[in-house]
This record gives sequence, C-alpha cells and structure tokens, in this order.
Amino acid sequence: MYKITIECLEVAPALGPQAAIDIEQEFRANRKWHEQPSCTYAGGKLLLVARNDFDADGKALLDEFWDCLAAYLGKHRDMNILSVEQV
Repeated sequence: MYKITIECLEVAPALGPQAAIDIEQEFRANRKWHEQPSCTYAGGKLLLVARNDFDADGKALLDEFWDCLAAYLGKHRDMNILSVEQV
C-alpha cells in the first residue's frame, strides 16, 4: 500500500476551500480505488492525500487529481508529488 501526497499551488482563496470539499467528495464517491482520500486547502495550496496499492510513483493519483482540478477549478497552476510512502 502507498500513501501519496500531492499539492496544487496558487489556488485562489475564493475557490480553494470549496474545491477541497468537492474534490474529496469526488474521490470518496467515484474514485474508490484510492482509499482514505483527504483534500485540504491552506495558504493558497490544495493538498490531496490518498492511499492505494498500485501507484508506486504517485502518477496515477496525480493524473486523477489533475482531472478533478480541471473540472472544479478550470485552469490551475503547478502540481507536485510531495511524497509516496510505502505503508
């Protein structure tokens, strides 16, 4: 199992808090292959943390987070995989 943490930078304060709620709900309802998803907003960043048993480099979660950001925010800034931990 892998615990993956990804950030999206420069998210507008007017959009960030609701986007965090919407993205977490999207992962819980429709992307159940990513377990224990948590999305938070602070300091202009969205932070997504989730677990799965197939994504050793975090790129699958990154791709799905990108899709969610496009749907909920439209344009967005840089995204980074902060960590992938085997748990």
